[in-house]
Amino acid sequence: FSNCSPLKSLRIFVHPFDHPFAQALSEHPAATEDAQKACLFISFTNTETPDYPPSWNSLSEPGMNHVLVNLNGEISITPKGKEMIVQAHFQKGAFRSNMDLSLSPDVDSFDNTTWQTRPSIMILKRLNDYVLVVDFLDAHDSKIPQIQCFDDCFTSLLSSSYCLLPPSRTFHTRLLSALRAACIPVVLSTTQPLPFQDLLDWRLASFRFAPSMIPCIPEMLEELDKEDVLELRRRGKVFLARIDDAQALSKSLVAALFERVQISLELFPEVKSNLIVPNGENTNTTFTSPRIQSRTGKYKYTSNNLYSRVRWNSGRDLAYSPRSLHDAPPMPGDAAMYEGTRENIIGPIRLGLTRDAEQFTVIILAYNRDEGVKNIIDTLRDCPHLNKVLIVWGNLERRPNGAWPEIHVPVEFILAERDSLLSRFVPYHRIETDAVVSMDDDAGLGQQELIFAFRMWRENRDRIVGFAERLHRINKGQVYYERIFTCQYSMVLTSFAIFHKEFLYEFTYNQHPSILEHIDANFNCEDIAMNFLISHLTRRPPLKILKKESKRNGSKKGLSVRPDHETKRSECIRLFAQIYGYNPLL
Repeated sequence: FSNCSPLKSLRIFVHPFDHPFAQALSEHPAATEDAQKACLFISFTNTETPDYPPSWNSLSEPGMNHVLVNLNGEISITPKGKEMIVQAHFQKGAFRSNMDLSLSPDVDSFDNTTWQTRPSIMILKRLNDYVLVVDFLDAHDSKIPQIQCFDDCFTSLLSSSYCLLPPSRTFHTRLLSALRAACIPVVLSTTQPLPFQDLLDWRLASFRFAPSMIPCIPEMLEELDKEDVLELRRRGKVFLARIDDAQALSKSLVAALFERVQISLELFPEVKSNLIVPNGENTNTTFTSPRIQSRTGKYKYTSNNLYSRVRWNSGRDLAYSPRSLHDAPPMPGDAAMYEGTRENIIGPIRLGLTRDAEQFTVIILAYNRDEGVKNIIDTLRDCPHLNKVLIVWGNLERRPNGAWPEIHVPVEFILAERDSLLSRFVPYHRIETDAVVSMDDDAGLGQQELIFAFRMWRENRDRIVGFAERLHRINKGQVYYERIFTCQYSMVLTSFAIFHKEFLYEFTYNQHPSILEHIDANFNCEDIAMNFLISHLTRRPPLKILKKESKRNGSKKGLSVRPDHETKRSECIRLFAQIYGYNPLL
């Protein structure tokens, strides 16, 4: 890896090859078409005698800085130099755990409709408790039934709870089939390499036993609680999403290379904000309040150390290095006592003794209710901890009208690229804080309630913290969206809520395309989708803050008054749960 500098972002050069995985890698953000700028070179083969590219001997030793991907699961290749090998099967003793990767690279391109054929994790009892998935049927005394599997046997495994997988040349094909069928893998080998096993903790999604333990396995697995079974299946869905298709596998492979060579990927791209001014007037330039920016990009190097395994195993996007992380730990309780840790904690208005002082950005999605937005801005005047107000203007036919209030912080207007509810969850480059307060243009608020919610969020950065709660309810075997004002809730509406900026990146780059398409087609449910995403990634419920008084800002009522509003939102919950393979709401 001598050609790679840790002070630059990772760059890969992908040699052309006619295969979906090669195409996906060539489209990865780290890929470059200029071989002179690359520090790693990826080439492909489907024969036992690879055609080595010209760059093979360009460095001091053959194969140095090269990754050779074997797309043919029927053969096994061995290194001829210093190259890293990626393939499904290695000869006995040939796998180098610090160099090679054992997985199936022969996968298809991402299919936006695949979720329609995948099972839910929720059917606890299946027709078969156990099945032994083998290349060739074999007479044996075990009571465990056998299924012969040469290729993808996904359909055959749908009726089984546990898939016992002995090692063989087709092991990774059978592993993919088991995960796709939500059948918990039981690996019958103590040495069989698993995909990205130094990054994915396969103990969370599978079992591993020696072959001699086969007679005992059924009795051992019968002791599992239902919660454990469902969590194993859920985590199996997360791990499958790392290797299921060419696009997912390309992200995982490049992220694994980044871990190996200790060279960071590029930071998550922020969306450039198209700033506009009301009716051509330049307003709010006299702000005087001191502003604190979050330390964007500070996790570029620690993301592959402190936080890497959590990101890999929770399902977060791997294509980029994170700009900010919701799970960055607080400092010890006496941090305010010591030089070097106390300077940014102690201030005129304390927010706690274990984190530096910070502020929040208010984002208001607006369309026609100018006066309502002006009322919100007026209410925010002199609000402590406020960094900036961003108004995402969704009306592409006109600009905001009239004079707008000037307050102690900047008020900026961003023209949305299109009229979409998704515009409220875009990671705009003008957002300079970790804390994001999402508001509708008819939100009613009090400053003290907002400040209290901000304090609660600082202690619960992995949750949506807000005021308007909703519940998904089960009735006669069907899921419904309801407004029940009791102590029960599983969602907090983003019409007035606080969440971490990291989730804007995840929503934009990691949310399933079918969900985004459904939101645009129905102009509804973007807040449900955000609740789904955060609960899926963190396994934490939202946090409701009780409002002392109900306020409105004078705006007319919005989308929620439509007669079919709750019906459509019930449909969203059902659809999103089908796409995720389960309902992550807690």
